[in-house]
Amino acid sequence: MSLGLSLADVAQQDFSRAFLSQIELGRSRPSTKILQIIAERLRRPVEYFLQDPESSSTLLELRLAEATTRIRRGDGEHAKALMTELLARPQIAPEIRARAQLVLAEALLRLRAIPEAIDVLRVAIRASEASGWRALKVELFDRMGTAHYQLRHPHEAGRWWDKAMSAYEDAELADPLLKARILGHRANLHYVAGQPREAIAGYQAAIAAAEHVMDMQALGGIYEGLAVSFQGTGDLTRALEYAQRSLRLFDTLQDVRMSAQLRNNMAEILLSQGRAREAEVLFLAGAEQLGHVGDRDLQPHLLAGAAEAALNQGNGARASSYLTLALRAAEASADPTAKLAAERVAGRVMSAAGEGEAARRHFERALELAAAVGSPNDMSRVAFDYGRALESQGDQSQALVRYRQAYEARQAAHS
Repeated sequence: MSLGLSLADVAQQDFSRAFLSQIELGRSRPSTKILQIIAERLRRPVEYFLQDPESSSTLLELRLAEATTRIRRGDGEHAKALMTELLARPQIAPEIRARAQLVLAEALLRLRAIPEAIDVLRVAIRASEASGWRALKVELFDRMGTAHYQLRHPHEAGRWWDKAMSAYEDAELADPLLKARILGHRANLHYVAGQPREAIAGYQAAIAAAEHVMDMQALGGIYEGLAVSFQGTGDLTRALEYAQRSLRLFDTLQDVRMSAQLRNNMAEILLSQGRAREAEVLFLAGAEQLGHVGDRDLQPHLLAGAAEAALNQGNGARASSYLTLALRAAEASADPTAKLAAERVAGRVMSAAGEGEAARRHFERALELAAAVGSPNDMSRVAFDYGRALESQGDQSQALVRYRQAYEARQAAHS
């Protein structure tokens, strides 16, 4: 009444006016989601509606839900703060504590604080194993696999994902979304091992496992996997189709980082098709998205991609402008692959500008980073671009050395 709102104004299309009236009269209890909607429309914090805001299970569930939503939208810092505050409370149920640790670990993974995430997961895994929380244990095993995957430890990641699948089957769980997520993660291992066809089969198995109940986030992740796998087989038309499907889903979910990642993937495909102008637009759109949430790891990839797209169009000035931003963003990133991407493109831009020595320095740095992260595909790409730059400078003998290095790295990636 103080806001001048009717029941219909508050309910809108999310629930009925009759249901809202029953809530007001104390005859019905709203779900967590509906309570969040009511709170937003009445411009009050959720705690305003709770009798015991400090210990209410409803409040704790809302905190978990809010943190999860923040993570999906790319706001790992806020999610981390929410879970840190929740875990600091002296009296919360052990299972709620373990679930909060799971969400905290997810936030830390988003922030690339991977060792810290692993420590949090270990504590939660011990508690879940001691208490027999079977479904939660599977979730924790799955996230531990993701943590090791981000550290580029594929064998350890695979071990944890195998444990997750075994625990899922032993517990006779019937959660198709969880099963699909694990299968999708295991398919990622085939992709990074240079086995795109096996990866495609794995992603398709994940979709089949979830049947008709897969949520948008899980489906979007699998579509992304299919896109990069089809790209690996050379089927760029299907790669672009799946990338577009995934992008639509993550845009709907307002998952900023995944949307930006998919724009990066689609732009890479367009660039390989010679559609540099379209690629540049996508790279810049993704970089702008990430600028709003303060991402420091993926943004250098997108800015470097925009520089490469501009260079491929013959616009050296625009490429140099983007490159300056990419190198600056890479310096602020803790992700070595972000620095690698910026250094590789810097080598190309400097070579095109006739700055041979500067180009060599950037390429050498990119090769060092590729070796450090143990990526044969990146090593091959950098060495090939380096060879082309050397050839354009008239240094045929060194160009042949780099071409051979690119070929050997490519063979290693597919062995």
